[in-house]
Amino acid sequence: MKNSLKTFFAITVSLFLLTACNSDLDNITQAEDDSDISLFIPAGFDFSTHQKVTINIVENAAYAKYDVYAYSDNTDETLNDSEILERLIFSGVPKNGVLKQTINVPTYYNKVYIRRIEGVNLSTTIKDIVNQQVNFNSSEAKSAVKSTSNKNLASTDTDGDGIFDDDDAYPNDPKIAFEYFTPSKDGRGTLAFEDLWPSTVDYDFNDLALRYKVKMFLNADNLAVGFDFEFKVISNRAGSYIGFGFEMEGIAPSQIESVTNPRLTFDIIKLNPNRTEAGQKNAVIIVTDAIRFTKVGNEFISKTISVKFLNPISTANLGVAPFNPFIFTNKYSNTQTFEKVRDREVHLPNRKPTSLGIVSNGFDDPDGTYISKNGYPWGLSIIEGQSIVTGTRPNPYFRIPKDTVNITRGYKFFKTWAESGGSKFKNWYSNGRGYRNESLLQELQD
Repeated sequence: MKNSLKTFFAITVSLFLLTACNSDLDNITQAEDDSDISLFIPAGFDFSTHQKVTINIVENAAYAKYDVYAYSDNTDETLNDSEILERLIFSGVPKNGVLKQTINVPTYYNKVYIRRIEGVNLSTTIKDIVNQQVNFNSSEAKSAVKSTSNKNLASTDTDGDGIFDDDDAYPNDPKIAFEYFTPSKDGRGTLAFEDLWPSTVDYDFNDLALRYKVKMFLNADNLAVGFDFEFKVISNRAGSYIGFGFEMEGIAPSQIESVTNPRLTFDIIKLNPNRTEAGQKNAVIIVTDAIRFTKVGNEFISKTISVKFLNPISTANLGVAPFNPFIFTNKYSNTQTFEKVRDREVHLPNRKPTSLGIVSNGFDDPDGTYISKNGYPWGLSIIEGQSIVTGTRPNPYFRIPKDTVNITRGYKFFKTWAESGGSKFKNWYSNGRGYRNESLLQELQD
């Protein structure tokens, strides 16, 4: 009886503390074991933790520089100006009075922070994201202060692209003027996959996980001319070799000028002269075809893939990083003979396989949505909205569950988030107080 009372008291205190931190905790009960791991998700839910947002800026002056940052007031952290500036998404100068970009931000982010510089005057504005859009007119700019811009550079344009050197990220290169980051300049995203699709798995999402950042290069017209895809494997607990790539939907292979630095080991990947994958309708970039046993204690693969476009592309047409990412799983037969396979692609929920991937042949994904019959995905994409550590709390980056630990045990509100169709606990993966069972998660790999 004493043990029962102690248990009841502990649970009561825990629930009280959690309720004090987040209003979503009201009337929530959380499973503590794996006796029933099924999820009952709404039809059409795709497990997305991020949203595509269109930024529309109208400028009335002849010339002004803009910086746009990720921002949220839905967290329990208080940010100072320097921390906000770490979350730069893109910069640009309006062309013919218009600056338009499509960005990717966490679903719990409800605002953007806009910094405008006109001459020596600087103003900042926080704008709401409404229906996945932000509309800003320069007439709204307020609180102008003196900019610290170098007056000598402010009127100099070394490369002749129409962007002053002080505003140009590449003042000596007429083809590149600005940078655009996913998720932000100092942030990272995480992709985590199970490898045994289309079979039911343990849903620890540690067979292959990687941390990434994409840096897009924009010209003076605010169009993309190429990008760097920087990644590091942070978990690889699969027994077979795993390949990783991404598809740029709506972009033809012929629109790519070159792909630099893929890591290919086997002979299963056929490449076009520009090093996109051959036989594909859309441009597919194979980053690597052989990741295996890069476990804690061994060297983790870290690499940057560079992609150049033949002609500039708007971010609206390009789509947002990480595009359509996928793994493909080679396998061993019953005799342990290595069998090189390319068509067994594992994608994020409700995404389509590439031209070379197979549609589900049944098992636990009969409809080919990459969502199992018991409601789980085989892949997750998470965009970290913050890159700072708050006080003594653990690093905010998503940590991968340990072997055989169902994600609902490592992250207490994953189940609630999924079954609400993403409307509750949108930041379930964060380091919010009481959100994680830290002992069930792997040590963080930066």
